Amino acid sequence: MPTMPLSQAFYKNFLGNAPDWYKSAIVFFLVLNPILLHTLGAYVTGWVLILEFIFTLAMALRCYPLQSGGLLAIEAIFLGMASPADVLHEIELNLPVILLLVFMVAGIYFMKDLLLYTFTKLLTNVKSKTALSLMFCGVAAVLSAFLDALTVIAVVIAVAVGFYSIYHRAASSQHNGEIDEEKFGDHYREDLDQFRGFLRDLMMHAAVGTALGGVCTQVGEPQNLVIAAQANWTFIEFFLRVAPVSIPVLFTGLLTVVLLEKTGWFNYGWQLP
Repeated sequence: MPTMPLSQAFYKNFLGNAPDWYKSAIVFFLVLNPILLHTLGAYVTGWVLILEFIFTLAMALRCYPLQSGGLLAIEAIFLGMASPADVLHEIELNLPVILLLVFMVAGIYFMKDLLLYTFTKLLTNVKSKTALSLMFCGVAAVLSAFLDALTVIAVVIAVAVGFYSIYHRAASSQHNGEIDEEKFGDHYREDLDQFRGFLRDLMMHAAVGTALGGVCTQVGEPQNLVIAAQANWTFIEFFLRVAPVSIPVLFTGLLTVVLLEKTGWFNYGWQLP
């Protein structure tokens, strides 16, 4: 059995099962930050670090984000952009919020398959387009009330891309993953356009649902955690205080979904071909 060089073994185990392009991106960030600090200053580098953190969170469905985000944070301390005393002080002030966000992001990584299963079952079992749109919006609202809203919509997009790929391969008889619509006949091209519209409707309804549900609870949006921590509100108290606004808006959003599907306004109402 051939042995693997130490450098190759280290790179293979770096960040676990993350794709090679993700590992290379994190290494690039770690090399880039000191250069930016010495050339452009701490202000610009700080904003770049924030964008890098957002990148790690955006890739949470593909790559476990805690190691990469932790490496960036540790590097910022080593570069002198924050002192250990300042970090300890901020952790003491916001430890409950930090722990909740950490476990929400980690939990989403492990719940990805469950979320994919939930939305896939809805898409395959509900026959009425109006009912399906309403359920996508409602389920997305409920999930985003207890999970991160952006990750919920990312799962919906993953479901839509998966179904589009299956339909595309079936219509074009392609099995290599490439998208080449030149091989479609006119009939299949019309069906494909209709299927795109169908999936687009569902994604938009789910996106609105995540926004409606995320504002209802303390954990639905990160800013809600900050507000609740500063106001010393519990989970139930936060829900009750925002309910006079959030609940009517939620039901208005659900009624809007039905209205758009029934009337076809704004290019909604596409049916499954």
